Amino acid sequence: MASDGRELIDWHTHCYLPEHRGEETRATMRAYGVVGGTGFPDDHQRAMEEAGVDKFVLVCVPRRPGHVVPNEFIAEYVGKYPGRAAGLASVHPKDHGAAKEFETSIKRLGLNGLKLSPVYQGFDPWCPEVWALYEMAAEFRVPVMFHMGGVFDPQGSLEWGNPLLLDKVGRSFPALKIIVAHLGQPMIGETISLMRKNKNVFTDLSARFHRKWQLYNGLQLAIEYKVTERVLFGSDFPVTTPLECVTLFKKMNDWGDGIRLPIIPEQLIDDIIYRRPFALFGW
Repeated sequence: MASDGRELIDWHTHCYLPEHRGEETRATMRAYGVVGGTGFPDDHQRAMEEAGVDKFVLVCVPRRPGHVVPNEFIAEYVGKYPGRAAGLASVHPKDHGAAKEFETSIKRLGLNGLKLSPVYQGFDPWCPEVWALYEMAAEFRVPVMFHMGGVFDPQGSLEWGNPLLLDKVGRSFPALKIIVAHLGQPMIGETISLMRKNKNVFTDLSARFHRKWQLYNGLQLAIEYKVTERVLFGSDFPVTTPLECVTLFKKMNDWGDGIRLPIIPEQLIDDIIYRRPFALFGW
């Protein structure tokens, strides 16, 4: 970390072992162009070092058939980086024992929050089972990250994807910090609107850097609605690497010859990359 307090934090990374993803899941990802490197521990470590990442958040992939990363694995991996890594657990709200597993993940495994996805896991974000998890997260004072918006899996449930469905959650639990992953793509305007009225809602830019026009419009909306201080950098490794994302982000205003658009302030880009500390979430 630089002496002036600047530190590069990747707020959205994944790591897993080959057995954590079934072949059908891998085939679906390939068919829909969700490609990248492998997310094995050595690859993850190499990518963090390559980019000079000071700290990172390891996000457990939302629990669903064919995609099961044990919370114990997440805890063991982040435990190798004391002070440098935070880990988000995942459970399926409809599973028997989900609440107990979440409690164990926080209190015994030492994880730092919860990752859920109504679209991938196929649940109503207001259902009683998940509402109980929100109550627990508020009690434990840990954040909940949501994958809302788009989903590539043909079995996904887009009807539960609108980020505005989280408004009720934000209102009901004003002290619960919520992170909408990937800017809530493609419902970016809805995500920014949600953030404007709910000061406990954040978003990350993971997996947006290769969709420059989408990212540009999202950032301009965030500027207009004055929510940029709650925008976090993230790579979505292994879909992309943090080095690739930093490089693309710093070229945000380069559109080529003949194209002139209102700029994204360079200071804002720098702040999002280097001035979003773990302290935002009490870590």
